Amino acid sequence: MKITASLLLLSTAMLAAEPTFIPWSYTEKDLFPSALISTATVDWNGEEENAEDRKTEDDPKLKKQEVPIFGDENSWLGVELTGLPKGAKVEVEIFVDGFMKPSKWKGTVSKINRDGEALIFPKAVWDYEALSKVRQQRPVNVTFKVTVNGEALPDETQTHIMKSLNDCPFYVLMDEDGEDFDDFSWLFAAYVNENHPMVDSILKEALESGLVSGFTGYQSEDPKEVMMQVFAIWNVLQRRGIKYSDVSTTTPSKFVVSQTVRFLDDSIAATQANCVDGSVLMASLLRKIGLNPYLVMVPGHCFLAFDSGTGEEDGIIGLETTMLGNNQLKPVSQIANLPQKTKLKEFQQSYKTFSNAVETGNEALEEHADEFESEEDPNIQLISISDARELGIMPIATGSR
Repeated sequence: MKITASLLLLSTAMLAAEPTFIPWSYTEKDLFPSALISTATVDWNGEEENAEDRKTEDDPKLKKQEVPIFGDENSWLGVELTGLPKGAKVEVEIFVDGFMKPSKWKGTVSKINRDGEALIFPKAVWDYEALSKVRQQRPVNVTFKVTVNGEALPDETQTHIMKSLNDCPFYVLMDEDGEDFDDFSWLFAAYVNENHPMVDSILKEALESGLVSGFTGYQSEDPKEVMMQVFAIWNVLQRRGIKYSDVSTTTPSKFVVSQTVRFLDDSIAATQANCVDGSVLMASLLRKIGLNPYLVMVPGHCFLAFDSGTGEEDGIIGLETTMLGNNQLKPVSQIANLPQKTKLKEFQQSYKTFSNAVETGNEALEEHADEFESEEDPNIQLISISDARELGIMPIATGSR
């Protein structure tokens, strides 16, 4: 009799519980335009659907006590509801002042867990043009509105930080101890832009140097020819006066580890680049000529790598891009007027630096080989630009200067 009474009281309490919600953001109160733009077409789960209102018979079933998801599971913003009755009619609206138009989800919550919980993600209508112009972080208001069975819950407006477009999330900490994390290092591929208008002009200068007669990628099937193409690009960047600059202005975040990255045109205009900037610049050029580049992340540093060929036996070559500024070379436009002896000396100096940069890069690749394989340390990553493109990570377009 006592057990029955207790169950009755518990049942009554659950029925009497009022629905409530809390705002949900994958990156807490930081919003990253770089991530929002570059992942605009990414479907995180591929052919699988986790959203209950989109599942088919072939999709994974909801696990016991798992919080059901409704709406656009690719969204970065949502609401977490508690105390919902099963079959509730719910409307959710989220908007971000100046950056996201009112984005809505409306439907029936067909599944809840024991606590009446559900996560709902409206399809976000971002203003990508506005996001692409954010070069300094700023506060923004994010408003969340929820209606359950025709009754409006109290709105909630939060102040989030809209980060600079140059801030790239590296990984997101899932607990305060930092032991659990989600890897977002592949977002760095968004700063590699093989389609930028300045890429063609740099490659044209590289051809004018006379080091190679054309850029054919892997067509020659000769690793030595591949290396000469990379050296021709290295040489022209040296002649443009690109110097290493250990400058980073990343503003720290509590749960998101990020890195400031210059865009290709910014690095060229400033003639300076930190380790990430230089690697992104080189990767853009190598990808344009048909090579497969990688961004190599090790603790506190980034450098470049590329496939020496397309065969399984062809290895990955490292290249320490911070050594770009180690030579003082004449501009490409002056090469034709240089005495043959001076011209040869400059090429020899440049190639010696290039060889040292390859040796340094290869040593770092070998040192961290096991850690790349294990993927246990978020600070040690081998980021394939090709794989990132297949995932759907698009280059962030910026204007040419």
